[in-house]
Amino acid sequence: MSCFLSRIELQRGKAPTMAPWRKRLFIATSYVTADVAEHFGLPRDQMVIMGSHIEV
Repeated sequence: MSCFLSRIELQRGKAPTMAPWRKRLFIATSYVTADVAEHFGLPRDQMVIMGSHIEV
């Protein structure tokens, strides 16, 4: 059995899309989310994780 998971990593960009304090808060809240594999008890040695980086 193989499990496929996705992971998104947020990075602070230089574009003035929102106030700097909001960027920091938005990125910080993305780090406190629960680990999906741990929540569902998925075996780590049978996982494939695909990710992407997004600038905010």
